[in-house]
Parts: sequence; structure tokens; C-alpha cells
Amino acid sequence: MFIVVEGLDGCGKTTQTKAIRDWLIQEGKKTLLTGEPSNNQLGLFLREVLIGTQKTDPKTLALLFTADRYWHLEKEVKPALEEGKIVVMERYVNSTIAYQTAQEVDGKWIRELNRFAIKPDLTLFMDMKPEIATQRADSGEIFENMEFQEKVYQEYIKIGDMIRIDANKTREQVFHEIKAVIEPRLGK
Repeated sequence: MFIVVEGLDGCGKTTQTKAIRDWLIQEGKKTLLTGEPSNNQLGLFLREVLIGTQKTDPKTLALLFTADRYWHLEKEVKPALEEGKIVVMERYVNSTIAYQTAQEVDGKWIRELNRFAIKPDLTLFMDMKPEIATQRADSGEIFENMEFQEKVYQEYIKIGDMIRIDANKTREQVFHEIKAVIEPRLGK
């Protein structure tokens, strides 16, 4: 099973992906917790762009995320799935679509670039109001401002095929909602 958690900066993705992993391990499931950007050289460069120490234009950024995704899928995600692991990933294709279309990159072009990407079994959208997410975001990344996060939020809303989780609740309430979505799909 391939589970992706999407959402704005500061919405609780990291907290909830770790909680999902921990719960799945308690349930006896082999699990890989991963995220984008990856931890390879390209992913490390992308992290430099995100904190503002390296600069690039939005279209190049979409290409870099897509190249990182291809490597990540081939070297980590697909092998883990083939081993029967449940992969829990923070961010995936929808992040590139939402963030780069908010920077006026053509969404159709991004989708075409990512045609190779395997479809997750489940994509959860941590639905949090941009004003709350922006207050909570603390990584210092270049996209963590209210005006931009509002644009990203609007782009996420346009993307179908995601289950919306009300991330405005407490951590425990959010996890309870996530667990209720995942549990029936586990096929104990």
C-alpha cells in the first residue's frame, strides 16, 4: 500500500506521517516512512532552494522535483512496495502541482512530466486554513508566507482524488480521522 500525505507548510504532515508509521509498526506492518524532496543529492539541493540559499525559477523547480521523484520512486519507493512494505510519504506529485501552479507554471505540463509516477493507493489532504498553517510553519522555507500559501491552498482544492482530513483539530483528533480512513484499507 502506498499512502501519501499532502498539504500546506505547517499543516501537520510530518507529525501525522510519523504517527501513521508508528501505528502501522504497532500493527505489525512493515513500513517505510519517506518524503519529498528525497535524501539524495538532488533532494538535498532542493532543500537548499527551499530555504533560499540556492535560487532557481519555478519551471526549473518543477523539473528538479520531478527528477528527484523519479529517482526516489526507482531507488526507494518501488523496492519497498515490492518487499510488501506500506510506504507512507510526505508530499508527492500533488505538491509539485499545487506549489508550482501557484507560481504560474502550467499544471497540464507538470502532470505530463509526472506521467511516470505511480498512483498512490491513498492520498490524504491535510486541510488547514492557510492563516493557521502559516502561523504554525517554522522551517523558514521560502514559501511560508500567507499570500503564497493561500494560492497553494486554492490549487490543492482544484486537485481531485484526495481525501480531505480536517487538520484544524487537535493532533489526536486528526490522527483518529486518518486512522479511520486507513484502517479499512489495510486488509488485516
